[in-house]
Amino acid sequence: MEDSVNGLILMTEKEDEDIPQEFETEVECPNCGSKLYFIHYRTSISYEEGIEIDTYFCKKCLYKKSNISQLSRGSHIKLVLRVRSSLDLRILVYRSPEAKIEIPEYFADIEPGEQSTGEITTVEGILQKLLDRLYLFDSEDADPEVINALRERIDNAIRGNGEEFTLVVDDPSGMSRINSNRTITVKV
Repeated sequence: MEDSVNGLILMTEKEDEDIPQEFETEVECPNCGSKLYFIHYRTSISYEEGIEIDTYFCKKCLYKKSNISQLSRGSHIKLVLRVRSSLDLRILVYRSPEAKIEIPEYFADIEPGEQSTGEITTVEGILQKLLDRLYLFDSEDADPEVINALRERIDNAIRGNGEEFTLVVDDPSGMSRINSNRTITVKV
């Protein structure tokens, strides 16, 4: 039930019944040894539709571990966007927890990790993430001149002075989105 005050929608107490309950478990906190509490919650969010959120947390030391999983899936897709100008850097990108991002011109792949929860970012945010991770390469992994040249190319793109490049989001769950009418969706 909703009430409205000055244009704001207020939830009444009746809707609070949907708030997930916490339960004490026998699982010990890895930090302090206290018993962990558990919350399980099902909801729906933009892009992902149905999700489950399982959270273990400690009331003593504030340790928290969450796992978010998708309840629905689409078909495997690849989203392809040709980034042509600095205006394209503002395009929103939703990467689902299973999706991989590729930028072939920069020899870049961002693989989903085991604990990946996905993200909402921009094309510029993806480039910044690549730039931030170039420090992981040391002289044993790659030629420093090649890394510095790549760093300069990505930095130029972030400043809007770079060459065109292709952003590819490869998503087995089919839930990722690139918020541009120029995005090409390929069913895999």
